[in-house]
Amino acid sequence: MADAKTTSTKNMWIQAIVGGAFTLVPARKYPAWVRHTLTWGSAAGIFTLMAVPGVALKLQEVATSKTGSDKAAALEDVGTETVEVHSDGVENADAVRADAGKVDASKPDFEKLDSNPAMRIGLAAAVAACTYGVFRFSFWFDGAAERGLRKLHVPYPRVVMGVGTAALYVATEEFDRRYEGREAESPDSDAR
Repeated sequence: MADAKTTSTKNMWIQAIVGGAFTLVPARKYPAWVRHTLTWGSAAGIFTLMAVPGVALKLQEVATSKTGSDKAAALEDVGTETVEVHSDGVENADAVRADAGKVDASKPDFEKLDSNPAMRIGLAAAVAACTYGVFRFSFWFDGAAERGLRKLHVPYPRVVMGVGTAALYVATEEFDRRYEGREAESPDSDAR
């Protein structure tokens, strides 16, 4: 446990340093192909992950099989369990039923979208559009924040933005750590 915390702390500081350093370079100075790759590539990747059934699962399998992590072992432990459901005892159940009145307990709710291609594609297009919009907004905001700091006569506005970004990374990680700690201690939390 202490080893995982040390690794997490190292990752937090590395992420803060790298994020702050990247903030020193204005987004307007990125080559056009980098900006387009970030915006369109991310949107296309998100769309593909959501719209094509099984792509996310295949990527997860590839990632967990190469790392040999505890998640891979946990996924292997969870087999395909089936639960008998008597039709007279359960009315209008939200479960996916097989021919013999069985429910596949290993299939999470989000996988039920696989059955409706129009919904899956529509949702993927909406999330991809939001992803594209967030990247475009972030490029605009980078310039607007720098202009605002210059109007306020802040010396070295990019350095101030870099330090602020690094501090935001650290504060967010600390908040996540505290939240996860409270969630683990809570008696109402599900066993994971």
